[in-house]
Amino acid sequence: MNKRVYLFKLKLNTPYGLRVGGPKDDIYVLKPLEIEGYYVIPSSSWKGVFRRVTEVLFAGKDHYEGHKNGGVGNVDNLGELIKAKGLESYEEEKRRFIAMWNCPIERLYGSEYFASAVTFSDTLIDANINERTHTVIDRKTRKSKEKHLFREQIVDVKSVSVKVIVRDGLEEWFKTLEFMSVVGTFIGGGKSRGIGYAQLDLKESEYAEMDSLTRKPVFRPLSEVKL
Repeated sequence: MNKRVYLFKLKLNTPYGLRVGGPKDDIYVLKPLEIEGYYVIPSSSWKGVFRRVTEVLFAGKDHYEGHKNGGVGNVDNLGELIKAKGLESYEEEKRRFIAMWNCPIERLYGSEYFASAVTFSDTLIDANINERTHTVIDRKTRKSKEKHLFREQIVDVKSVSVKVIVRDGLEEWFKTLEFMSVVGTFIGGGKSRGIGYAQLDLKESEYAEMDSLTRKPVFRPLSEVKL
């Protein structure tokens, strides 16, 4: 039986625009990342956005401590995996590998021992820029610092889309999507100013279930899935 793979076309509403950090050639201007005329949300940034949400939902103390305490438990093909990684003679590393393998976040987004089960596309954005001027606030006095003005360039886009392939960890993935549709998350910088707030639009997002490379995917509204 072929292992099923899920394809997603996700749309996130961004009512306040966004800014994924670009070059820092001018310390007084915060610029968005731009490549060949398009503003870009790299796949690595998307992975970080989704991973943080999944961590909010599922991460425990051991995850944030790097699984340094190791783990035990039955894992399918564990012996073969450990041998393939050359960990048979390293008990501490072997226990850490087991802990990561049993961690839903590491299994979904990858670790130093195995690849990610989810793949994101880059997002190219063709939009205008809104530029705002800000002052730097002294954290101690809570007052504006004199001669500390800077400009922020915000991509004026009301929604963005990303394509995703998911090969494992479907339960955690769908819970992550549910959280993002209800609570939302942030993309890029400017969070303290509300910039980059994004909320998943279930009605405008789609998914397809694949069990063969020879069949054309049939996409359905993500709102049909009971999250």
